[in-house]
Formats: sequence, structure tokens, C-alpha cells
Amino acid sequence: MKYFQHMLALLVLLLFNSYAIGQKIKSANQSLKAKDSTEVINEKDSSYVSLNLNYISDAVFFGRKDSTAIPYLYTSAIYHHKSGIYGMGSLSYLTKSNDSRVDLFLVSLGYDFSYDNFTGDVSITKYFFNEASYNVISQVSADVTAVLSYDFQYFNLAATAANYFNNNSTSDFFLSTEISHDFITRNQKFQISPSVGFYFGSQNFYQEYYTNRGSSGQGQGQGQGGADNSTNGNNITVEESETFKIMAIEFGLPVWYELDPVIFMLYPIYVIPKSPSRLIVNEVVYEEDLNPTFYFTIGISLKI
Repeated sequence: MKYFQHMLALLVLLLFNSYAIGQKIKSANQSLKAKDSTEVINEKDSSYVSLNLNYISDAVFFGRKDSTAIPYLYTSAIYHHKSGIYGMGSLSYLTKSNDSRVDLFLVSLGYDFSYDNFTGDVSITKYFFNEASYNVISQVSADVTAVLSYDFQYFNLAATAANYFNNNSTSDFFLSTEISHDFITRNQKFQISPSVGFYFGSQNFYQEYYTNRGSSGQGQGQGQGGADNSTNGNNITVEESETFKIMAIEFGLPVWYELDPVIFMLYPIYVIPKSPSRLIVNEVVYEEDLNPTFYFTIGISLKI
């Protein structure tokens, strides 16, 4: 069994590295539907409904974000059938005092499974952004995501592959890997799972964000570094937006506490963005000045 575990770990790492070197595969662990409080300490063998209320301090995607914080209060409802099939709807409300509105609605359909120490999840998500949204993924229309993880007793290894579809018919592929360890109390009511993740991908979504938000002047419409407001009304190109690169390294410290039927969740995240983009604005080249970001999600979930 140990030989099998070692070979599996090697296979996952080799697969990850081969994609990172030669293909346009990217990961999607930073979408708003990820890191939800629907992650629970104990799996249930029966069907259930989960009602969730969460607050996220900033909308960050692979270390990319707008120059101003985008805090969301978002609520979601999930029906999970005991077969593993589930459906979810989520509504995100922008809580800025001078710019409050419903900014995003999304729906997901997925299937999750487990076998011995394996767990997996495959999902399809459709996004509906407010036309004035300046979220960096506001030009994403849908995604298809697959996650596979294995519990090696002393640590968990997960790999995520996804395809994100943009409004202009381009797409982005993502690949990520994450290593974590679970600390769980004997009564299984409290869990803390420190993790580190590596995220690879292309940036067509970022090109569309700048083109449709920065150049039109809608909302804040600017990335966290580079050309700032000088991009408004100009022709903007993200150089090599289709190139597959490392995008971020993320450190997370998710904490759950279960007081049946309620689950409380706190998820602080520190992300270090990599591979800053080169922006070409009217033939003038700017390089982004990407900075590490700390943000968090806090939430409560009721299971029925």
C-alpha cells in the first residue's frame, strides 16, 4: 500500500510539472464558489440541503484583483443528493458603501465521490455578473472544473484542472496542486487544515478585464499594479495573455467548527502573485507591480 501511495504521489507531481512546462492547463481554486463553507468535517451518507451565508473581504483570483477592494456578502443554497450529485445557486452582494449592488449570481451542477482515501469532484458553473462589475473575472461566463485528492495519512494532496470560458469566446485553462494537513479534535467538531497551493494558468480573462473595464472606465476597472487610471479610454493589451505560467503561491489556514446542524468557518488566505503582466497601452509598455495580498472568508452554514 505504501508503494502504491508513493507511486500515486509521483504520478500526480509528474503530471502537474508536465502540464506546467508544455500545456495551457490552469487551476480554478480561487473562484468564488471555491473556499465555500459547504466544506464539512464529516461526510454524510444521506441527502441534505445546505444554506450558507459568507463574507469575503476581497475578490482575489490567482493573486489578481482590482486596485480597490471588492468585499462581498454572499449567500448560497445547495442540494446534495446521497448519490453525489449536487446543485448550487449563489448570490454575491457588493458591500461598498458608495457602490453597493448585487454583483454576481452563479449556478453550479456537479458530482462528487469518494473511494477509500480518494475524493473527487466535477462541476459546471455559469456566472452572471452585473454589467458594472469590476471583478477581475467579470468577463468569465462559465467554467468546468475537476478536483482529485488523496489522503496520505500525514498529508493530503489535491490537484485541480479547469477550463474557464470568457465572454469573447476565448478560454483559460488552469492547473493547481495543494498540500494540506488536517488537525481534528477527537469529537470531530473542530478542524484546522493549514495548506500551501501552487497555481498555474494563462491570463485571457485578465486581457478581457482590462479591455472591457479598464478601457471603458466602468467601475474602478484597474488591476492592482501597472498603468493605473492612465489606461482609461486607451487601447490595452496584456502581453502573452495566452502563455501558461505560474500565477500564484497561496497559504491558507481554514478553520471549521461544527455545532450540529450549524458549521462555522474562518478562512484566512495569504497569496503571493507571480508572473506580473506586461500591459501595452497605446504602444507604451507597463509592467504590473504585483503585491502579496491577505484576505479572508468568514461564514456560517446550516445543514438540513
